[in-house]
Amino acid sequence: MSIYDPQPELPVSEFNVTRLSSAIGATVTGFALRDCCEEDAEEIRDLLAEHLVLIFPSQPLTATQHVAFAANFGDLYIHPFLEAVPDHPAILQVLKEPGDEATFGGEYWHCDISFEDPPAAVSLLHAKEIPPIGGDTLFANQELAFSRLSPGLQDMLRGLSALHTYPDMAEDQENASSVHPVVRVHPRSGNESLFVNGAFVSRFEEMTVAESKPLLEFLFQHQVRPEFQGRVSWEADSLVMWDNRATLHYAMNDYSGVRRRLERVTAMEPSA
Repeated sequence: MSIYDPQPELPVSEFNVTRLSSAIGATVTGFALRDCCEEDAEEIRDLLAEHLVLIFPSQPLTATQHVAFAANFGDLYIHPFLEAVPDHPAILQVLKEPGDEATFGGEYWHCDISFEDPPAAVSLLHAKEIPPIGGDTLFANQELAFSRLSPGLQDMLRGLSALHTYPDMAEDQENASSVHPVVRVHPRSGNESLFVNGAFVSRFEEMTVAESKPLLEFLFQHQVRPEFQGRVSWEADSLVMWDNRATLHYAMNDYSGVRRRLERVTAMEPSA
């Protein structure tokens, strides 16, 4: 049986786990994140490596509790280019006001903070104000995307690296650019995933932009095929965490004229 085949609902310790889709994600109930201990965090790490996106409904966390829970998954990231929530430098406000046209971060499939070295491991987004309709987030499984490529292309990609650069910044600007393997190996599961994204990657390290473009365009289209996706519908106080090592996400911009506010903390991959 493939790890991507649909699985029945199973109890995991005190967690109740229900799959979001056959490709990615699970909803976890029956547990208060504010009470998380190391044993609980270890189970959550296993669940995240298996499902890649975890949805925890009804988690009314304070900012301090949000940060404390996130710290179980790596060193917390202080963004060098975006303003944090007052008194909580690790929390970014993901905000769209009624008059805004664009979403936070733009309308791109991406993973978080891939322009840093080491890159992001886990993001944890807590919903504060949710529009009455719209505002879902799409996720795409990059382990599954890589597994569906031909063996020949997989071998080729294993030998390539990609340059990840923060939008509108120079490749040589501090904290704005880094190089990562195109095939990322998950430190917990050992699974290989496709690690490029259209928001931050414009070329392979070994090639020019023009030489890279045809293959990157193919990969950008392939990696978000509908059969690799799951869709998260938000509710106030939900916390959603995802594994940036093996997922891409896309914020739907379909709620014009209303406010949407969430808060994000990102934990980074340990340095080698």
